[in-house]
Amino acid sequence: MASFHPTRREIILLLFLTTLMCFIIQFDLSLKFTESKGSDSLLGFKVGFGNRYESEYDNRRIPSSVGNIDDPDLGAQTAKIAGMSEAKVKWDDEGGSTMTSVLGHAPGWTIFDQIYLFNGTWYIVTDSPSSVPLLRLMVSTGNEIWNDEESIKGREPTEKDMRIIFPSEAKRLWGNSASLVSGTTFLVNDPPQFLDHYYHFAAELLVGLWRTYSSLDPTINAQGVTHLPSPSRMMMPHTPAGKWNDYAKMNSFLSRAIFPSMSYEYQNDFLDRADTARAFMLERVVFADRAAAFRGPEFGKTWRTASEAVTLAASKYWWSPIRKNLIEFVGGQGNGELDLAGDVGLGIGSDSELDVDLIALEEEEGALEEEKEEMLEKMREEKQAKRGKPVITYVSRQEWGRRMLLKEGHDSLVKELKELEKKYNWEINIVSMDKLSRDEQIRLSARTTVMMGVHGNGLTHLLWMNNQNPRSTVIEFFYPGGFAEDYEFTSRALGIRHYGIWDDQAFTAPDTPQVAYPEGFQGNEIPLNGKVVADLIVQRLLVEKPEKNQRETTTELEYAE
Repeated sequence: MASFHPTRREIILLLFLTTLMCFIIQFDLSLKFTESKGSDSLLGFKVGFGNRYESEYDNRRIPSSVGNIDDPDLGAQTAKIAGMSEAKVKWDDEGGSTMTSVLGHAPGWTIFDQIYLFNGTWYIVTDSPSSVPLLRLMVSTGNEIWNDEESIKGREPTEKDMRIIFPSEAKRLWGNSASLVSGTTFLVNDPPQFLDHYYHFAAELLVGLWRTYSSLDPTINAQGVTHLPSPSRMMMPHTPAGKWNDYAKMNSFLSRAIFPSMSYEYQNDFLDRADTARAFMLERVVFADRAAAFRGPEFGKTWRTASEAVTLAASKYWWSPIRKNLIEFVGGQGNGELDLAGDVGLGIGSDSELDVDLIALEEEEGALEEEKEEMLEKMREEKQAKRGKPVITYVSRQEWGRRMLLKEGHDSLVKELKELEKKYNWEINIVSMDKLSRDEQIRLSARTTVMMGVHGNGLTHLLWMNNQNPRSTVIEFFYPGGFAEDYEFTSRALGIRHYGIWDDQAFTAPDTPQVAYPEGFQGNEIPLNGKVVADLIVQRLLVEKPEKNQRETTTELEYAE
């Protein structure tokens, strides 16, 4: 047999093809066995770019609470949408249904893990019913809220609204499986009666929902960083689509700005789920019920439903993620207009020595007026340069037609504010909020150090003020003898100082009057002494020593009882 003698050219070609084949095999295997679970390529292997939307359902129990996260940075990835293969949650005959957990509760505000929805009824599955809060403190029928005896009785929950059952009964009702609704659900078990009002939606419902949810993450910081996943959906079982928005559509604007990935299910959607006659297991639900909150002790003190939620322990910066997301949406820090967590208007902290010197100089007798005025002006300039320029916003209702100041009161206030602008070079804004765009309203409010106005919806914008600034102040004008808790409570819950004004008399917590609506409260003849308001502003911005721990005292002590 003739022997084969490859030529030099054939040897080189063979070596080249062998090297090329080894390279292709190595590249193929490296991509197939990468740790990434990114998108499939056309070649059938994973491209290793570390997809941050990777599902965590493969290796976890349902649900994954923030407290069990080994790496805090993964906290926001613990409630992603379940894949197609995880549509059903199944149990064996011995174990029975996964049981429901109550992670947090205050009257009207409850956090559930693994709560079930079947035929339009909520089911708490547990082998320890006595550990579950009273149903009437968690849920109601969702009927409209009126004060007659029949309406009050009609809001008491029935077995159609919510039930507490043992795992054995759950198995009898829906067998060994349920459809998984993954992620966090904000459940609003209220009629549309109050939802279409900016204050009730933002300062009660949104504040209550977020305070409740934020109680799961005590690490929220001043920059608004949280490990909590964004809510996946908001469900409104008793509210038709479109019936939850206010006339200016501020409610939907806020919701879509703060929670851009959140979807919405309304009354018809809820009925569609019930119509399937199948059980759904919702991974996590923050359950809000206005009527249930009415039954709590804090509501009796403030007449504000969110006052119950504020009793839940939380980070002192619990509101920061909400404010941060909204301000970034309307064009805040991204283009340099606003500083979200730093000094807005005035710096945090005080120059107590400078305050004392300023007061002493003003009171010194025998000093030459000219010399004293020069020194005062120099001290004011030094003080303002260090703290930043205050922004004072008067929310006027003079063109609104209801609940307005007397003309002379309004003119007096405007005159005094202009004097402050001239004397101290402070920024003064006199605005009718309805004349501004939604973006402009929020941007101005976020920059405001002192907000004032007659009791009314425009003061809801205090939510977007910098509550980390100890000099942030809300001044609310009432008809003499009248008082409502709305903005006083909201300010206090956020750690902002609130003052009420009766013409020439100012008051603040803890010395607030009883709630009262005397004749004239809603009228257009509310008196006001502008000089009293101007003096109060000077006191807050130049004289008073800032209360360093005001926010902590308000949110952690007063509501901890």
